[in-house]
Amino acid sequence: MVPGSRSAEIYVSLILTLLLVILAIISYQIIARRIILPIARLVREASAIESDDMSSLLTIRSNDEISRLAQAFNMVLTKMRQALIAGEASNQQLLEANRQIESSINYAGLLQRSILPDRQLQETFGKDYFILWLPRDTVGGDYYIFHSEGGHCLAGVADCAGHGVSGAMMTMLARAGIDRSIMEVGITSPAAILSCTDTAMRTLLHGARMSKSIATSMDIGLVRLDFEARTLRFSGAKISLYWSDGQTMHMLRGDHRAICDQRVGSYTDHDIPLQPDCTYYLTTDGLLDQSGGDNGFSLGSHQFKQWLIGLARQPLEQQRQALADALEQFRGSHPQRDDITILSFRFS
Repeated sequence: MVPGSRSAEIYVSLILTLLLVILAIISYQIIARRIILPIARLVREASAIESDDMSSLLTIRSNDEISRLAQAFNMVLTKMRQALIAGEASNQQLLEANRQIESSINYAGLLQRSILPDRQLQETFGKDYFILWLPRDTVGGDYYIFHSEGGHCLAGVADCAGHGVSGAMMTMLARAGIDRSIMEVGITSPAAILSCTDTAMRTLLHGARMSKSIATSMDIGLVRLDFEARTLRFSGAKISLYWSDGQTMHMLRGDHRAICDQRVGSYTDHDIPLQPDCTYYLTTDGLLDQSGGDNGFSLGSHQFKQWLIGLARQPLEQQRQALADALEQFRGSHPQRDDITILSFRFS
């Protein structure tokens, strides 16, 4: 090979290599300016929007593919912000509605509490009574009763069908029915009060009882106390009377028909001596039906009786706290199923 031709080939190769390098540099510059740098800028702007800038959009500088991508992103971002603003407005409306509902329910709780005879019970029994009243919600379908007449008094607990607002509304109607019955028949016979209340409630709720979806029944237990004769007269509609001296346990079972049940029931008075060494208890079924323990079974009357035997000798306020603690421990992680009311008293 001619030496001059060899040198020419090397020279041409160097020129081609240099051209390739120059083209690579030019290509990189073009790619960087058209693709890499715009994408990096979009990433920075998107990061700023993600962190805390909720008003800005991606910058559009030309009409190329990346700019069209940024424009599409801006459209999605704008729609998302509009949706978030609308959702926030709806959320504020829901919060305000919830606040008004909660305020109304709290006020209803105050009204329901105002009809409960705490002051009258305190004046009559002093330290020899307690009430454990635990609505499942702010308001509930349980309430307790007290009336006095001469040297006698009438006390009891009632459990209206339902709980929450519906149960609370039923307590208002039931309280009116019981007050009317007491005005008609007095407090001598708890059984007569139950029968009269049953008739009054059936008349009052005739339209509601036509619908099977509306529960209108009421369990109730009443005791009439004669402190001079030292006698107790009890009658119950699905609520029983318990009493204990700390060693033995006794129970008078209420009649098996609730007030305003589907079938009309009959109610019976039971007379027993009022013994100074015993503590007496009336409870709604919310306590007996409460789930708890290791297996999630209902408390039941047997366990309740065991609690009462162990507590009957203690001061009444201590009994109240002990029952509340025992119930809380038994319930564990299980939710409260129903309203719970216990009325207890002692004759000294």
